[in-house]
Amino acid sequence: MVGVGVGRKSFWLTFHAVACLNGLALDRQNPFSYLMTNATIESPTNSRIKELVKLRESPRRRRERGCFFVEGANDLLALVRAGRQLIEFYFCPSMVEQFGESSALEELREMGIPSCETSEIALAKASYTSGTHGIIGVLRTWELGFDAFSVKNDAPLVVLDEVEKPGNLGAILRTVEAFGAAGVILSDPAVDFFNPNVVRSSRGLFGGMPVAMGTKGDVREWLKKSARHIVGTSSRAQEIMGNKKFPAGTAFLFGSEKVGLGEFWQDQPDQWVKIGIQGQASSLNLNASVACFLYEYNRMSLC
Repeated sequence: MVGVGVGRKSFWLTFHAVACLNGLALDRQNPFSYLMTNATIESPTNSRIKELVKLRESPRRRRERGCFFVEGANDLLALVRAGRQLIEFYFCPSMVEQFGESSALEELREMGIPSCETSEIALAKASYTSGTHGIIGVLRTWELGFDAFSVKNDAPLVVLDEVEKPGNLGAILRTVEAFGAAGVILSDPAVDFFNPNVVRSSRGLFGGMPVAMGTKGDVREWLKKSARHIVGTSSRAQEIMGNKKFPAGTAFLFGSEKVGLGEFWQDQPDQWVKIGIQGQASSLNLNASVACFLYEYNRMSLC
């Protein structure tokens, strides 16, 4: 892939494997290694606020701690309802009221999860969205290997090769959930799955979706074993989407935003298909392309 070295892609695969082994993060490392107190955090230089900033900004810190940063009541609740572990959360009462998150705060409190009140200036310092939410949470990361990957055989599957933009990945995960697809496989990704942009763009829905990550070889092997019909997507394909019904459980294979599917995948698909574009654009945004194929799959399944 142009602009993404092998070392970088290998790093993210190792990153997530190590992160899932660091389950002791919050009970053995400061500054979150003690019980929450009733004292309000007033200063933006407080050690816990600084730690939230590190989790927000640093992939390495997320890997070391085995946890990640989530801002906003709706995203937090979506993850908790999906069974993900919320370790603790921070809130500013005035901002919670301002942004209509009071009922969510009450729901989180009733769960008995450790929490801490902050001032507006302290929460704004930690904020990823420039202070447009009143609640920030810290959640445990989870395994993304194929051993724990289980999907429905009759639903479409989305395979993303070398995806590199966090916001795009988050939006695709939201799209996949909306269209009822089986799940997502990430092949040699160049992005941290637990990046705040992924969380935000997916609206927290990525927590309830089957997702697996591996090398190209891992992904190819899994697809072979699954016996799914594989559709490669390319603007250079001869067949236009909509001319033929996709088999049940089709795996749609999408390439990177920059160069599409590389040489490795050229002989793998059972079928190559493109989106029929009427205007001058040569291609669509990756999320838009995924949405088109999943919509068409669902439409044709009803015919």
